[in-house]
Amino acid sequence: MNDSIQAVVLGTLRYGDSSLIVSCYTKQHGLQSYMLKGILSARRKKKISKSYFEPLNLLEFQAKKNRDNSLGYLQEANLLHPFISIPFDLRKKAIVFFLAEVIQQVVKEEEQANPALFDYIENNLLWLDQHDEIGLFHVKTMLDLTSFMGFSPNLSNRDASYFDLETGCLTNSKPTTHYIEGNLKDLWINVLGTKFEDIEKIKINRKEKATLLEYLISYFKLHLQQFRPPKSTEILNELFKVS
Repeated sequence: MNDSIQAVVLGTLRYGDSSLIVSCYTKQHGLQSYMLKGILSARRKKKISKSYFEPLNLLEFQAKKNRDNSLGYLQEANLLHPFISIPFDLRKKAIVFFLAEVIQQVVKEEEQANPALFDYIENNLLWLDQHDEIGLFHVKTMLDLTSFMGFSPNLSNRDASYFDLETGCLTNSKPTTHYIEGNLKDLWINVLGTKFEDIEKIKINRKEKATLLEYLISYFKLHLQQFRPPKSTEILNELFKVS
C-alpha cells in the first residue's frame, strides 16, 4: 500500500530522451529518488507537470518507501503549497537554487527520516515566499541547519575575540587558520540569535554578506565530509550586489 508523502524537491537529472529522475527529501522516508517516465515527451498525455519539480517546490503524492539504491515511480503529484512570489523573483529563485544544493548535500548525512528538519525547511520556504526583505535568508537558513546536523556553533563565550571555524567555538586564543574576528564575528553571532521575522534589522553591506557566506561554506566543508561549495554561489552574490 502506498503512503501519503510530503516532499521537497532537491533536483532533477535527465534520463534518456523523455524522462527525469527527481531527488526529493521526504518527511516520511528521508532522501528518496523517483522516476518521472516520459514527462518530457510532447506527445504523452501527462497527469503530472514538469514545472512541479523546480528546486525546493513542496509536493504531496502517493508512493512506497524505496528499497536501498532503488527508484520509485511517480504517476501523479500535487503542489503542497503553490508559491506566489518565488517563481517570479530572481533574488528568491537564486536563493532557492543555492539552498537546494546545500540541502541535498546535508540530507545525504541523514540515514533516517527527520520530520523536524522537513518542517523547518517547509516553514522557511513559506516565509521566503511571503516576505520581501530577504537579504540574509540564505545565511540564516544555513546556520540553523547546523543544529539539525550536530555541529551548531557554540556561543557560550560570546565576548571572546575569535570564532574558530574548525572547533565551532568562540575563543580568546587566535586560531592558526579558519577563524572569524571583529565585526564579522559579531554578525555571525547576531544572525544565529535572530529570528527570521527580525532578520532585516541586522545591518550588513554586500561585501560583508558575501564574506560571511564564504566563512559559512568553509564551516560546512570543515564539518561535513565531501561538502562542495554550491555552484550557484557566484550567481547569488552577483544578484545581491544590488540589494
